[in-house]
Amino acid sequence: MHHSRATVVLTRPQGKNQALQLRFEQAGLRVATLPALTLQPIAVTDPVPDPATFDLIFFVSGFAVDRFFDLLAEQGMRWPQGQRAGCVGPGTVQALQHQGVAQQQILCPVGDQPYDSSGFLARLKASAVFACLSSVLIVCGTTGNPWLARQLQELSLQVKRLPLYRRDARQWDRQQQRQMSSLLADPMEKKYVVLTSPQGIEAFVDNLATAQIDPDPLAESTTFVVTHEGQVDSLKHAWQQKLPAGNAGTLRIVRALPQEDAIFHIVTISD
Repeated sequence: MHHSRATVVLTRPQGKNQALQLRFEQAGLRVATLPALTLQPIAVTDPVPDPATFDLIFFVSGFAVDRFFDLLAEQGMRWPQGQRAGCVGPGTVQALQHQGVAQQQILCPVGDQPYDSSGFLARLKASAVFACLSSVLIVCGTTGNPWLARQLQELSLQVKRLPLYRRDARQWDRQQQRQMSSLLADPMEKKYVVLTSPQGIEAFVDNLATAQIDPDPLAESTTFVVTHEGQVDSLKHAWQQKLPAGNAGTLRIVRALPQEDAIFHIVTISD
């Protein structure tokens, strides 16, 4: 596979990029890691709810899993044997297994169900768990889509949200602005920008605007890789709002499943 000149820009939060970066580098691509968001734990003053008092605990991310298990440990509590956990993506499944939750206790989308809240809801309704479900704890960040909580409440379930962290937009420093200006403004350099959340997209486009990067040459030489259908609109909308000199209609956007294999595959196939 010959990569004349191609750079992949990874924008996931710190600590989420290493494995993918290594794979791209081994495949001969250059990688710039530029997290769009920082995940900041928030102080939790109340005791953590006892997991045993809920039929299902849903985690919105791997970071949510790690935060929750840290708090359990701090308070001398344990994850109950046989407790069911839910999530939407393979990364969160791995985080749960890493904490000792058995695969058969984890409910997440399967087959052609999308890796999102609607996919999870479809999986939940089709499972044996659903018949005896009455309470769900959602472990999440302070911002996030309340859609799943609302759907579960409409099914007459008791739902409690437990926010454990904030997602903050990261501003590029001077050095990052220069690095990105020289990379993104070069029309000869083929680029892939991997974007994985609406907040991350917003932060990335904000930084482009602040660094005054010309949107047209960037759009011409860049393929944006998103991991959910809704992110296509998020990107076009942010582009139009923050880079009015550019034309969002010219953006090349491809969609990959939110899995490292899928992201790697779509970039290396395109190349």
